[in-house]
This record gives sequence, structure tokens and C-alpha cells, in this order.
Amino acid sequence: MTVMFMPGSTKSEIALFPVGRSRHDSAMSVLRERNFRYLFAARTISFFGTNLAPIAVAFAVLGLGGSATDVGLAFAAWTLAQISTLLIGGVVADRVPRRLVMISSDAANFVVRCVMGALLISGHARIWEVIALQAVGGAAVAFYSPASSGLVPETVPSRLLQQANSFMSIARYAAFPVGAAVGGTLVATIGSGYALLLDAATYGTSALLLGMMRLPRKARTAAATNFVRELREGWQAFTEHTWVWLLTFWISLYFLVTYAPFFVLGPYVAKQSLGGAAAWTVIVTGEAIGSLAGGLVGLRFHPRRSMLVIGAFFMVTAFQCVLLALRAPAFAIGAAAVLAGFAFSFGTVVWETSLQTRIPRDKLSRVSAYNWMGAMAFLPAGYAIAGPVADTIGISTSLWIGAAWIVVTTIAVLSVPSVRNFRSSQAAPAAVPQLTPPEPA
Repeated sequence: MTVMFMPGSTKSEIALFPVGRSRHDSAMSVLRERNFRYLFAARTISFFGTNLAPIAVAFAVLGLGGSATDVGLAFAAWTLAQISTLLIGGVVADRVPRRLVMISSDAANFVVRCVMGALLISGHARIWEVIALQAVGGAAVAFYSPASSGLVPETVPSRLLQQANSFMSIARYAAFPVGAAVGGTLVATIGSGYALLLDAATYGTSALLLGMMRLPRKARTAAATNFVRELREGWQAFTEHTWVWLLTFWISLYFLVTYAPFFVLGPYVAKQSLGGAAAWTVIVTGEAIGSLAGGLVGLRFHPRRSMLVIGAFFMVTAFQCVLLALRAPAFAIGAAAVLAGFAFSFGTVVWETSLQTRIPRDKLSRVSAYNWMGAMAFLPAGYAIAGPVADTIGISTSLWIGAAWIVVTTIAVLSVPSVRNFRSSQAAPAAVPQLTPPEPA
């Protein structure tokens, strides 16, 4: 997941057409850009596969006689491998043409899913093999994510960046129910192995679509820069902007204190007090609807003082925690989840656009990698400790703490001048001029 949000604007400061954006640009203007169309199609297919795979992996492990712990290890292997190699992926994506990095990542995961699917279909798979392959897949994605963040500005004019990120958000959240439904159906009818082969096909299709893009060849930066130095340059670019490192740290704690407890404790509360799985489905569906709405609104709404606007939106995510703590009816929590999903999705759109317009292009993938790694750092721990903490202090207390934390810390973050006064701007300059010949296919 793309994991960062940004904060927004006062009513008098909102600008639907900020500097550099033409009033003649429609919400669909970005789709006129050939390279973006291929990138968007590749990402849409990839998002579909991403949401298809988890249920296939889970039932593959269970079908091999594994326990819930084994399922958790399979998912943890992917996540930990991804987090631990993100910085390497960021450096590579700033060195090598990003399109080629993404194609290589897709090719690696195509092989991973083909091997996993073949092992399961043949009946020779073992649990440790599934876990090991998950780790390889997670490491490959660590190269894909920073490269993808850096590639978007290479495919569209700066005035269309937010539209481009909005379409990516729409694809991400629209793919969730479709991918999950298809994955569940395939697992139930023909088995996890075939579902994973379909996931492999999505990686292959994504690689082919990326291969059809034609981008200017990147001029090489000064040679002989070593890996550690490039990491330091990325860290310097990440930390020299207070709004970048502060928001990254803030959101990482949000995942620990607010997000993880809600999604870990929510199903339990739904089962015990709200009527079961159907109630939780209503809540999760509300989140998905809000997420789609956030992407759609991002196509047209361009706040100039973006931090203040999103900050105001983001504080309302506390409502879903409060209502769950109070055991409110599922439809009420679902309505609050719509607001939370909207804030999450629209905030992600604005955050990605802000990074792409403020960070120099030659450092963008490294900064994105630090952002991704920092934002995700505490999420596994949040999932792991949410239950034990709730057992100690109570479920309602945990949820109230999560709600209070997001309100208090959002106010505190917005009091920082570089966050409060943040304004949308033109794209950051590239470090070197780009040459015109296209990359080799």
C-alpha cells in the first residue's frame, strides 16, 4: 500500500486550479498521455493481482496442513522482506531507468508465482517453500514501489500530476473487491495453485504494458557515486524537508496506535456485539466506498494549502474508533468508515503529488523509499500487540486511545509552520536535463 497522507487548507485558501493547471484540463485529460495510459493499465492489473493473492496464499498454507501461525509467517515474510530492502530499491530506481526496474520486479514475481502455483498444483509444495517464495516476492516489490512513485512524473506534465495520482488511487481501491472476489472464487473452485498462476499472469501482463512505454532516456548522473553515499543523499533529501519526515513519523505512529487496533479488534467486536461477519462487511465496504470517492474527488479538487485541508479530513477518522468503542450500529460505523476511507485515499493522492512536485526527480525514488519504510515500520508491531494490549487495558480503552491520539497529534502536527503553511507548487526540477532518444524496449 501507498502509505502517506497530507494535510490541507482553509476555505478561503482553496484553489481548484492552482498555479500551472489549466482550466481547460478535464478530469480525463491525463488519459491523453500515452505513457501514462500504459502505466495506469499496468498498475491496475498489478493491483488486481495484489488483492487476489493473499487469500490464495492463506488457503495454500492451510491446505498444506499449516496453522494460523504459519499463515502469519507467510504474510510476515513478504512484508519484512519488502521493508528491509526498500532502501536498496530506492537507490536502484534513482540509478537505473525506473521503467526497467519495474519490469524486472514484475518478471521476478512472475517467476515466484509460477513456481508457487506449479508446486501447489503438482502436490509437492511444502510450507517452508511457500514462506521462502513469499520473501522473494516481497523483496522484488521493494524495488517496484519506489520506482513507480518516481515514474509517474515522467509520464505526465506537472499540471496533471494530481489527476495521475487520483487515477492510481481509484485503480488501487477498485481492484480490492474485484481481486478478493476472484481470488476467493478460484480458491473455492479450482484451488490456490491456479489462483496463483493467474496472479503470475497479472505480473507478466504488467511487464508487457510497461515495456510498451516510450520514455526519454535518463542522462546518467556523476559516475563513481557509491551506494552508501547515495543512501546518505536520499536521507538528506528526506530530512531537509520537515513536512516530509514529520508526516512520515506521524503516520507510522498512526498505524501503530489507531489503524492496527481498529482493524484487529474490529472483527472481534463485530462478532461479539454487532451481529457477526455481516456487520464487519458493512464497515469494510464503507471504507472501500470512501476510498473510491477520495480518488474521484482528487481528480478535480486541488487544494492550494493542502496540509490543512487533509488535516481537517484526517481528524474525522477518529469517529470510526469512537463508534466501535461504543458498540454503535454497524451502519453508523460504516458511515464513519466512509469518511476514514475518503481521508486515507485523498490524502494519499495529495501526498504523492506533493512529493513529486517538491523533491528533485533524481532523488525521488530514494525519498519515497524512506517514506515507505518509515510509514510501514510500526505496522507489523501494531498488528502483533493490538490484541495483547486490548486484553490488558480493554478493547474500548484501546479504541478510545486511538481516537484521541489521532485528534491530538493532528492538531500538534498542523501547528508546525512548515506543515501549516505548506502550499501546492510546480514540479521540482530534475537534477540533469533529459535526452530525447527513447529507452530500448
